[in-house]
Amino acid sequence: MRVVTRHYMFVAAAWAFFLCSGGAGVADPRPERWVERCGGAYALCGYVDRATLEPRIDHKFEVALPFSEGLAAVRSEGKFGYINSNGKMVIAPAFDLARRFRKGHAEVVVGGKAGIIDRTGKFLLSPNYARAIPFGAGAALVRPGKAVVPDPIGFPRFMFDELFFERIDHPYLLVDLPSGKILKDELTIKEFEFSTFAWAAQPGDKRYGLLAPDGGWKIEPRFETAGKFSGGRAIACYGGSAGHKGQSSQRDRADATQCGVIGRDGQIIIAPRQFWIQDYRNGFYRVSKDQKVGILDDAGRLLGGRLFDDASLPDYSGEAARILVDGQWIGLNRAGDQVPDPEDGKAWAACPSGIKFIHRDNRIQVVGAEGKPTVPYLFDNTYMTCEFPVSVRYNGKWGFLKQDGKLLVDPPSFQSQFGFSGGYAGVKVGGKWGILNSDGVMALAPQFDEMRPDSGSYAVSKDGRTFWIDASGREVSEPRRLEDRRSKLRCGTDGGQLVSRNSNGTLLWGIQDAAGNIVVEAKYRAISCFRDGLAWVPFDERREWCAIDRNERKRESVACVKNWADSNTADARTETMSDDPYESGVLWMRAELEYGLNLRDKPPGFVSQL
Repeated sequence: MRVVTRHYMFVAAAWAFFLCSGGAGVADPRPERWVERCGGAYALCGYVDRATLEPRIDHKFEVALPFSEGLAAVRSEGKFGYINSNGKMVIAPAFDLARRFRKGHAEVVVGGKAGIIDRTGKFLLSPNYARAIPFGAGAALVRPGKAVVPDPIGFPRFMFDELFFERIDHPYLLVDLPSGKILKDELTIKEFEFSTFAWAAQPGDKRYGLLAPDGGWKIEPRFETAGKFSGGRAIACYGGSAGHKGQSSQRDRADATQCGVIGRDGQIIIAPRQFWIQDYRNGFYRVSKDQKVGILDDAGRLLGGRLFDDASLPDYSGEAARILVDGQWIGLNRAGDQVPDPEDGKAWAACPSGIKFIHRDNRIQVVGAEGKPTVPYLFDNTYMTCEFPVSVRYNGKWGFLKQDGKLLVDPPSFQSQFGFSGGYAGVKVGGKWGILNSDGVMALAPQFDEMRPDSGSYAVSKDGRTFWIDASGREVSEPRRLEDRRSKLRCGTDGGQLVSRNSNGTLLWGIQDAAGNIVVEAKYRAISCFRDGLAWVPFDERREWCAIDRNERKRESVACVKNWADSNTADARTETMSDDPYESGVLWMRAELEYGLNLRDKPPGFVSQL
């Protein structure tokens, strides 16, 4: 059963990028280059090689976080400990939350308070804080109060950026670890590179400087905005919002802004200049001023000696940026010379059939296996895949490419279209919708005012009436959406599914693995799939949903909730099915599961909170 969670979308996106940005398939023995991969009926986690996806450590942990300095924080039976690259637990699970090691120190949480441990698990700073960030080799940035704890569905907060979940500029103390002496207090901090320096602002001052672990300033506070590292450097700016009173315009403020670039060791790479520095990649900076855009090199030179209508950075191996001049994209190399567009001639996609989609003049050219164009058109840069027939657009009209790179209908002539599915596509001609087959022949003449494909059928409107048809035009019932129904019961791609049994006329639910073995007996009124080693079930005697582990024991360290589906849904709440929040959640989940069994016509609904 798939309910989109508040945090899952971010986590999935982040890990998808991480996995896809790896090497070219060469195995890497360094554990810092391994990534966690979870699966199975209990959604337990292990590690795989980032480049080859070859398994490195078996799936046996509820949560597995990235390696650093040869160790990784993992959760087992509700507590975090640390493993080495052999998968051996070298610091016993004893922490509610844990972070990565930095210079031999790591932040952990015990009993709602954060402290710092060394590589043996010994506390160097007792757990008495809301945050305790290791800083350099012998200092810490700490914030008084209660530590950030998992939300009601057990999500571990310590996974990504150091300060990602902090929406308020909390005051921090700089503490010397050996002596416990407070070196500075009431600091506002932003991440820089905590192994060397941190961006910090002093009490009553909104300007940031580069703070060293000994309390000294590598760079005195003067920047109004300070960024995190990207490409081994950080961008800092000042002058855009200070010192302007009255009716100063946005342009005046932008003209006053100066941005510079700071290196990992605090050295100034580019002295502040009167630009907004927006991004960096492979030796190029994208900058803007007065609604124009330019490119700086690593020495701070403005390439080409001017700003342009637009500009984009090269990829991580590219040697030329792209600039927009008089409506045309061209290249700009490291010497500042204008060169042909570096995107021209690059393959957008190469298909097994030999067809390639090639960038050409900011459009897409289709070439065959011999490298010659298959059609005389340059198509708009729409989403094109190797699943033929694939939709293409030329001069505002749509068409479809066959596997040989030729058009089904030449030239493209449809006002709008729905992509092919099951050998047919909905197309709009002369303001009416019809259905095209994969031979390029109209299987159903254009005649409908509206059309919406769904699970092999089509919802259409004609003469004020809305009804369902198949590809031949025969009226049919609304589709049962069997694949959508199955997805409600599926637990991941390899994790089995939710299963039910009838007990005196009432369906009770459990979980089976991919081999069909029952791993959670079907005895609950509703159930979720496992995530992070936990599944959620309703307890009528408590009138709450609680987390259970793989031994069906209630996880005492995770707070129960009244309505699990509501707590686990992003930007919406579930349809109300009872005045009692607990019962409403149970009934909603049962309706979702019964829809999966094809016992309901429609799934239960959501009410948007946006």
